[in-house]
Amino acid sequence: MQKLTQQKVNEFKSQGFLVLEDFVSSGVLLELKESLNNIFKEIDKESNRVKQSYNNKHYGDISKAGRKFIKNQSSYYPAIQKYLKSKPIKEVVTKLLDGDAFIFNEQFVMKEPNTQSSFNWHQDSGYINFDRKPYLTTWLALDDTHSLNGPLSVIPTNIGTTAEVLTHQWSDKSKDLFIEVDEAKAKTLHVAAGALVVFSSLTPHASGANQSSKTRTAYLAQYSSEPIIDPNTGLNRNQAIQI
Repeated sequence: MQKLTQQKVNEFKSQGFLVLEDFVSSGVLLELKESLNNIFKEIDKESNRVKQSYNNKHYGDISKAGRKFIKNQSSYYPAIQKYLKSKPIKEVVTKLLDGDAFIFNEQFVMKEPNTQSSFNWHQDSGYINFDRKPYLTTWLALDDTHSLNGPLSVIPTNIGTTAEVLTHQWSDKSKDLFIEVDEAKAKTLHVAAGALVVFSSLTPHASGANQSSKTRTAYLAQYSSEPIIDPNTGLNRNQAIQI
């Protein structure tokens, strides 16, 4: 596993993202995939618990066009909890957040095969409809990503000097938020299973459609430096679990 050196921390601040190859072992990958398989068994049984993971959508239902999300199931699966609070993850998020870290959101993200499952360019902060500090998205590849199965692309952004939340618009056609970017500046990230991509909630990113014959799966966890509290309700947005 690549260590999070000071050079890597500086790279994150100047680029808005990091790629850490071989972040987890094959054993951890297997445990996470087994947890997902068990979640699917709950879905097959029409479990009300799993149905609830699709609720609380603030910007419409983005589980469309081959994009599937199963969120906030970690409290039921020890392997997921272990990963979310593991020493390597804690080191990454506390260093990049420069202090405390709270699990804000976590979900499996699946792109089904041969589907128009792309995501428009957006910033994760665009999905929070009130002012707050930037947070981190950690994106763990559970499958190899390549040009055909919808890899992530990012716009390198100096989050210390130039980053801001841009104006997002909702697309009824693609069922997601979008912003205008200069795609000539984009970097597409082809990573192997077990790699971790970390990016700021201010970093513009997108992903392509899965045109391959196999599902592409990732596990996404977001960490904030403090609980994200909706000023309109006084309630936490999703979770606020300190690690």
